[in-house]
Amino acid sequence: MAQEDKAYHWNRCWYIPFYVARLAAGPFLPVSPNSVEQHLELHPGFRHSVIDRYSAGIRLQRLGLAVAQVHGDSMIDREIFNGDIAIFQRRDYYLETGRVVVIEKLGEEEGFGAWSLKKLVIRQPRSSRRNEFQDETDWDDPTIMLYSYNPRISPSQLAPSGQYRTHGIYFRCIPRHEAIFVDSDMIRRLVTGQE
Repeated sequence: MAQEDKAYHWNRCWYIPFYVARLAAGPFLPVSPNSVEQHLELHPGFRHSVIDRYSAGIRLQRLGLAVAQVHGDSMIDREIFNGDIAIFQRRDYYLETGRVVVIEKLGEEEGFGAWSLKKLVIRQPRSSRRNEFQDETDWDDPTIMLYSYNPRISPSQLAPSGQYRTHGIYFRCIPRHEAIFVDSDMIRRLVTGQE
């Protein structure tokens, strides 16, 4: 994880990296940079269920949180609106069908891409072969679909030859007017004590 991707804890608040990439709630937008210049401040009252997770009854910090601003109205039936700040968890995980994810269509240059927030559905084709042990083998490539939460917007299928990467699993949104941003360099200096 790069220095800019880190979350910081200072003065009882958490600061989550804010990606400048425009997070499309609709068709993929044109390619844009995906750098971090600011962090979103999460005050102590907002901590529960975003920063915390529970494993075997033990309260742990959730790792890899990030945020990006939503552009478009394809997720309105999930109460995700244009301008909202989406919180998602960046980490390696097994892709599960039916999850709302942040997915990127890669740009030609590193650090540039087009991001989208959609429900991911993976469909395995029915055609397969069985080996001598009757195990299914040689599945055709799965079909990967992106669904919106707006009945006016049709699902889209990812091109098999396309370059896509999943950035994380969606958690929740904050209305833009409630979001507080701080300069990433400033919060980094405060936390580390560097001038």
